Formats: sequence, structure tokens, C-alpha cells
Amino acid sequence: MRRLSFAAAAAGILAVTAASAAFAATPNAVKIVASPTGLKYTQKVVRAHPGRIKITFVNPSALKHDVNVEKGETELGKSKTITKGTTTFYVTLKAGKYNFYCSVPGHEDAGMHGTLVVS
Repeated sequence: MRRLSFAAAAAGILAVTAASAAFAATPNAVKIVASPTGLKYTQKVVRAHPGRIKITFVNPSALKHDVNVEKGETELGKSKTITKGTTTFYVTLKAGKYNFYCSVPGHEDAGMHGTLVVS
């Protein structure tokens, strides 16, 4: 009976460890894409979990664009400004709502912004 209990406990620990490893291996990532035409992103809302977030920005346009993440007026992270390409950056965020926008002059005012919901 004692060996059976030990085996059951060991199996339980292995299952929890495997589940934790699978969760840890799941990337906390979002993808933000600029419209190939016009001054906008293809999504207005993106979602992520709290912690370190990988943000991939894709710009298929010949116009220069970037992605900045802010809370209020505090800048928290920024991509490179690119044309026809992809770039990645990381931010570490707590649960809450954050703004993302293009910092190229005039682009945010023209509608190139959205919300990053971290929950």
C-alpha cells in the first residue's frame, strides 16, 4: 500500500510539473499589423497575459510605421520604425489597459492607435 501511495504521489508531481512546463513554454505574444494601405493597424484591440510580452510588429506598407506602448503618458516600450518588414520588442506589463500607437508624426491622430488589454 505504501508503494502504491508513493507511486501515485510521484505521478501527480510529474503531471503538475509537465503542465507547468507546458504553460511556461506557451509564449505570451501579440502581433500588431499595419494596414498595407492607410494610416491604421488591422486590429484595434489585442490581448495578452501579465508579465513579459513579446510584441511582433508587421508593416507591409512602404510608409514608415512603428508601435509604441504607453500607460497614460508614460512610454513603456517601442518597436523600430520600419517599412515593408517585421520587428519584435518586449515589454513587461501588469494587468490593465494600455495604448499602442504609431509615433510617426500625424499617424496617431489619423487613427493609427489601439488598446492592449493585459489580463
